Amino acid sequence: MKEILKFKKINELKKVYRSNSVGTRKESSAEHTWSSLMLADYFFPKISQKVDKLKVYELLMYHDLVEIESGDFALSPDIEELNKKEIELKGAKVLSKKLTKYQSNKFLNLFMEFEDNLTIEAKFATAIDKFDAIIQELDYKEDWKGWKKEFLQNKKEIFFKDFPIINREFHKILNYLEKENYFH
Repeated sequence: MKEILKFKKINELKKVYRSNSVGTRKESSAEHTWSSLMLADYFFPKISQKVDKLKVYELLMYHDLVEIESGDFALSPDIEELNKKEIELKGAKVLSKKLTKYQSNKFLNLFMEFEDNLTIEAKFATAIDKFDAIIQELDYKEDWKGWKKEFLQNKKEIFFKDFPIINREFHKILNYLEKENYFH
C-alpha cells in the first residue's frame, strides 16, 4: 500500500500549469506530456533516423515530472532566463525520494538522459517537446504579444537541426506566424 500511495505523486503534474493556453485557462504539464506523445507518434514515420520509440515515449513521459517540484520554466521574451538546469536538478533529487522505488530510478535516469541530450532518442524527444509548445499556441494569437520571429528562431531552431522534417515544419510555422501578424 505504501508504494501505491507514493504512485499518486506523479498525478501532481496535472496541477502544474504552463504559460500555454487551453481555452480560457493555462495548459497543465500533464496535458503537454500527452500532446508531446501524440506529436512524437505523428513524426516517427517521417524522420529518417532509427529511434527506439519506447525510449522516446518514456523520455517524454518522465522528463517533465521534475516540474512537480520545480514548476515550469516558460520561454518568454519578457522573462529573464533563470538557472533552470540547477533548479530542476535540485527538484529531481527531491522528487526522486517521493516516488516509488521503480519510478525513482527510472525518473532520474530518463531525466538525466533528456537533460544531457546526447542520444538520438533524447534529441528527438527534446525536439518534440520544444515543437509542441509552438503548435499549442497557434490558436492563441494574444499569447504572442511581445514575441519576435528572431527570438523564437534563435531559441528553438537549434533543437530541430537533427530532424529536417521538424525543422521544415518549424520554418513553415514561422512564416505563418509572420504572415498572420503574430509577431506584431
